[in-house]
Amino acid sequence: MASLRFRLRQQYWRWTAPGKINAYLRDASRPKIQIGAGYNLLSGWLNTTLYPLAPGAVFLDASQPFPIPSAAFDYIFSEHVIEHIEFEEAATMLSESARILKSGGRIRLATPDLAQIIAVYAQPDEPAQRDYIRWIMDRFRPQVGAYNPAQVINQSFHGWRHKFIYDEPTLVKALEGAGFTAVTRVEPGQSGDENLRGIEQHGEYVGSDAAMRYETMVFEAVKP
Repeated sequence: MASLRFRLRQQYWRWTAPGKINAYLRDASRPKIQIGAGYNLLSGWLNTTLYPLAPGAVFLDASQPFPIPSAAFDYIFSEHVIEHIEFEEAATMLSESARILKSGGRIRLATPDLAQIIAVYAQPDEPAQRDYIRWIMDRFRPQVGAYNPAQVINQSFHGWRHKFIYDEPTLVKALEGAGFTAVTRVEPGQSGDENLRGIEQHGEYVGSDAAMRYETMVFEAVKP
């Protein structure tokens, strides 16, 4: 019965989403959409997520074609979402993102950096890696009773249900393959565009800004 209620709720979310999206677009002067918001809602943005349980959030399945008009948004932001869907599904997410952006619109993606995750195993005694290992083990795997890099890597994949973790060249190629240009890596929280500055919230969600900065790479790109 609980499963049936949830499926009915999902159908309702899916059915009502286009109307909510269109209502936002009618009122927004510079439309901005966050893909995969969860509970981290941004003021002035259309905050979408697969499970819109937070008040004001709107249903969107990032792995499927978006129920959104083409060239509708000025900005797209997605934080620690793309790694939760398959690589092939992410290609749909990025191509749909390019489609719904206006010419000159910008996308900002934050996601774990595979190079940083591998460094945990390859260089566990370096200060940054050591601190990250200790934080992961203390917070998420204290029952292990040791600071084990292999445990940290498994937490990065299976512990958080990640499907595909990108390195920089792979993510850049994926963005360019979707039609984006001027793909640029930036620091978390930093941007040359004030609309994209200081919007990362994953550090608050996981409880450590330092851990978020260690594991996260952020890219911005432009729709030609």
